[in-house]
Amino acid sequence: MKAFVKIKSFLLSNNSSIQNDLKDYEKILIDVNNHHSQLIKKTDNELQKLSWSLIKIVQNENKINLDDLLASAFALVKEVCIRQLNITPFDVQILGAIGLQKGNLIEMQTGEGKTITAVFSAYLNALTKKGVHILTFNDYLAKRDATWMSPIFEFLGLSVGFISAEMNKSEKKKLYKCDITYATAKEVGFDYLRSEVAYDKKELVLRPFHYAIVDEADAILIDEARNPLVLAGDIIKTDLDFYNIARFISTLDSKIDFLSDEYSRNIFLTEEGVLKAEKEFNVANLLTDVNLELNSAINLALQAKWLLKKDVDYIIKNKEIKLIDEFTGRIVEDRKWRNGLQTSVEAKENLEINKEGTILNSITLPNLLQQYPKKAAMTATAIQSSEEFEYFYGLKTVVIQPNKPSKRIDFRDVIFESKEEKNKAIVNEVCEIHKTGQPILVGTLTVKESEVLANYIRDQGIWCEILNAKNDEYESKIISKAGMLNAVTISTNMAGRGTDIILGGPGKQDIDQIIKLGGLYVIGTNRHESSRVDWQLRGRSGRQGDVGMSRFFVSLKDDLMVKYNIVDSFPKKYKNIIKKKVKEKIKRELIDHIQRVIEGQMFDLRRSLYNYSELVEKQKVIVKDERLRILTNGIEITKDYLPMMIKNIKLRDRYKIQELILFQYDFYWSRHLDYLSELREGIHLLRIGGQNPLREFQKNVDASFKTLLGNIDFETKKKIKCLIENPTLELSDLGVTKPSSTWTYIVNDFPFGNQLGYMLTDSSNIGFQVDLLSLIILAIFKVFKKKIKKEIY
Repeated sequence: MKAFVKIKSFLLSNNSSIQNDLKDYEKILIDVNNHHSQLIKKTDNELQKLSWSLIKIVQNENKINLDDLLASAFALVKEVCIRQLNITPFDVQILGAIGLQKGNLIEMQTGEGKTITAVFSAYLNALTKKGVHILTFNDYLAKRDATWMSPIFEFLGLSVGFISAEMNKSEKKKLYKCDITYATAKEVGFDYLRSEVAYDKKELVLRPFHYAIVDEADAILIDEARNPLVLAGDIIKTDLDFYNIARFISTLDSKIDFLSDEYSRNIFLTEEGVLKAEKEFNVANLLTDVNLELNSAINLALQAKWLLKKDVDYIIKNKEIKLIDEFTGRIVEDRKWRNGLQTSVEAKENLEINKEGTILNSITLPNLLQQYPKKAAMTATAIQSSEEFEYFYGLKTVVIQPNKPSKRIDFRDVIFESKEEKNKAIVNEVCEIHKTGQPILVGTLTVKESEVLANYIRDQGIWCEILNAKNDEYESKIISKAGMLNAVTISTNMAGRGTDIILGGPGKQDIDQIIKLGGLYVIGTNRHESSRVDWQLRGRSGRQGDVGMSRFFVSLKDDLMVKYNIVDSFPKKYKNIIKKKVKEKIKRELIDHIQRVIEGQMFDLRRSLYNYSELVEKQKVIVKDERLRILTNGIEITKDYLPMMIKNIKLRDRYKIQELILFQYDFYWSRHLDYLSELREGIHLLRIGGQNPLREFQKNVDASFKTLLGNIDFETKKKIKCLIENPTLELSDLGVTKPSSTWTYIVNDFPFGNQLGYMLTDSSNIGFQVDLLSLIILAIFKVFKKKIKKEIY
């Protein structure tokens, strides 16, 4: 079997967003190691004094360049790692740390020690006492890494802590004051949103952002980039019976009452379906504005019933809907679908309907990261998205070679015409390999697929562990055994993210035999929209120079192929050519090219989303800064809103006025967000008239914001006047009521696929919607046509 030919060398040599010349870094490394050689014989007390001297230098010199202290600081961290953890950092880890310190994104392979790499730059920047945030993928990793690395930081005179979702405000406030704080990006984002609607300075848990190091950067900065974090409050009241609507939808005939295309993710009532709905709900015309809420609820119920699949898009756990992340296969806590779709799914499954509420504030992770004056990041899979990292975050990708060269063999994909043929081949492969005792990890796309495949394998008399969103609490236990002799693990893409699969397990049992067998064998059952996810799965094997192997089994009926209508995109006369008559080499090249096209389209989608949110975020900064000024200096600022003759108003009334002003900012900002949400839903239709949707959206955003500022000023002054003229009035009499409760969640903005045609709306000369992807695939096919004709058997 020939090894799969990697594309990394091509990407490295043809991409300006990637830095692979580390000569300057290597000079700094020599300097670090020279400094370190002078520390080896020093006592613990002498090392601690050195650290305190560095802290004093930074504190006493306002404009000091931290890079001037890099060599001495990094050397100090290296020696303390040896003494406190009994771990000697490799040169490649220090090179990675230099890359972080220079404000880059570093790519280090799985198992190369990114956790320790981050400590070097975190320590140097923490000397400023302004706070360093190390943003991790989940709460487990935040706690694990903070606990593991705390002996280093504490020895060096710095405080360290970690944030978790269940902590109260006072606990979080204390931990955010630490010199180094480990937390998930989403929890920092939620705390940021809460701070933006605070009515008392004591409610502010965050101090000004300073420096962030983002771990698992591809997951946090790209995969999660389009899912806004949301702060909500005040339940939206409605008279609709969503359970009754769900029951009605289940009575509809799919051939008569509605039309759907599962993979295009479109569904709508036919004329017959509309008539049935009007009769069921006793309305004369479902399509009039007066019935807009009912019409929307019916359409959402249709989507929930026919487009969202249990054990694929979500699972039911503890009588609640839990959304599954498409990239990792994990449950994403606190994530919801937006604008009533979550409610429709809950009604479909006959579960208790949870409150959705009015959106008070929201922020995307890209915009959250922009709040940090300095940032860096690290991941094992960055090359494929290096342009995107630079475009959105200004982060160049620095590739750090592994300490020991990888010995993993990546075999060529095996391609089948149908899923049935593919699954049969996977089961046969597992059976044959299992006879030798070699550990096997099978990576699947969905929970349902993992369970079906596990049952096939168990039917052959082979016991296998299943790891998916239904039992993710056992992840560490299952992963710890996945590299042992005779182990067979069937997992969604969640397997071992942030942790390593160790050959032989924790005790490295039978390690020599496992190495002789070839190490961990990773089998992928699907290609993914992003090749990064494919590489992540491969990267579970061959850690730290271990032997290993990987292979993908792909069919032309896999979800990726069907979702993007790949085979049907070719002209009719060529459809048979793409099947059995073409050698697998050509099929593989086609799939590789199409995958890269899809990745490019995803980049364009996220860029489009960013363009739509850019102006709104600038407006948000204006509102946030003014609101914070009122909150922190409110008693003085209230003078700006008072008539000249009554500047000496009582202090108690000034607090009341301060609350009134803050409320006006929150109220009108929330209304602004509601309006923009509605505007964005239909803005793409402007293309039909030849208008530029982005330009029109920005015009409307600007006009709405000017109205917002005018309303805040007018309403504030009017209500203050009422308070002065009627001192006994309560704020509630003026409609000023803070939310009785608030809650946070993550919006899944695109549950029905990527909607490429829908969101790529920047072009002003497109008068009609085209299937862009199909055209691109056809162009690729034409490039390959001559090759294909030559390669026909």
